[in-house]
Amino acid sequence: MPFTVLDHTADLHLRIDAPSLEGLFVEAARAMVGQMFPSVLSERTEDDAAQNEADSEGPTGSSGEKPSGTRNEVPPMDQSTVVREITVSLGEPLPSIDERLEGESEKLPAVWEDLFHDWLSKVLVLCTADRLLPIKYRVMFDKEGLLGRIVARPLDPQRDLGEIEIKAVTYHGLKLEGTKGGYRAEVIFDT
Repeated sequence: MPFTVLDHTADLHLRIDAPSLEGLFVEAARAMVGQMFPSVLSERTEDDAAQNEADSEGPTGSSGEKPSGTRNEVPPMDQSTVVREITVSLGEPLPSIDERLEGESEKLPAVWEDLFHDWLSKVLVLCTADRLLPIKYRVMFDKEGLLGRIVARPLDPQRDLGEIEIKAVTYHGLKLEGTKGGYRAEVIFDT
């Protein structure tokens, strides 16, 4: 499992691991939504997992170059799903990430934490305000931010019984770092 629920006094504290930075953003959104609506975790198909891994090996990396071709396109939808694009721009260029690690882990620049926070906040709004349940994710970075594409379906109150109500993504305890195996994030959600 790519995420771990950590003990916290009142809120929800998650640690997420992924082999790529794009994968970290995807897995964090999936973990957050899965904590709120466990039914969505069963909807993750092997095909989706394989596609996200293929995307993470593509030309995007953290270099800031936009991908080309159709590999990052959202797969065809059925009639009950919708595609939403989420953009997060912080108004300044994203710093590139040095792939060489000097030690066991290395903290990423704070602007990446801001991008991570804003991405998760927008996914949370998609669930709570728009009443849509994300089932597939794609994340790409360019020079100024993030473009996310989400395939979502309407929330079904009978099927999608909420476990935890997440009110907000917090900056408290937020941490993104590169590790020898990829990337790790820790995030606390206000419940």
